[in-house]
Amino acid sequence: MSSPSGTSSRILEAALTMLQADPGATMAEIAAQAGVSRQAVYLHFADRTALLMALSHYVDEARGLASKLSGLARAPSARAAVAALVTLGAGDNPGLWPVWRLFDNLRPNDPAVEAAWQERQADWLGTCRAIAERFQSEGALAPHLSMDAAADLLGTLTSPRLWEELVAGRGWTAERYRRHVTYLAVSALTH
Repeated sequence: MSSPSGTSSRILEAALTMLQADPGATMAEIAAQAGVSRQAVYLHFADRTALLMALSHYVDEARGLASKLSGLARAPSARAAVAALVTLGAGDNPGLWPVWRLFDNLRPNDPAVEAAWQERQADWLGTCRAIAERFQSEGALAPHLSMDAAADLLGTLTSPRLWEELVAGRGWTAERYRRHVTYLAVSALTH
């Protein structure tokens, strides 16, 4: 996705601020926060779902997600890739958590948001599957695991839900989370 224009960026920043405070914020309220007309919001984003999808991509771009994920492929081993994946979550999840919670709250009542969420989850599972395939090619994947099961395990162990439970809910530090979840993920996938 190309970088949004100045007006689009202002709208997206306003949407992020408004929706974190009130997931039910209207397009008019977002427009007011951005200092633009409601019509200007609709010129940039056809509807609320389009705005939310653009917001998701905007947040990913702002945190350099594509570059960080490509770095996983350059890790020297599958174990190192898991460590990098968990480290990515430990560093990025604090800023991503409010957006993730927003999407999680909207999913049950908005089929378009649910479909977009499932697409993002499929991308995440693809990343996890690539790491599982590395374990298999290195001869380290636990023999009782199918590739799908390995990807599912890694996806779950590196999910925002687990981070939320341990760090936001139980007060773990990023380092404690990184250390224990890396150990757990590697142990779950290897023999």
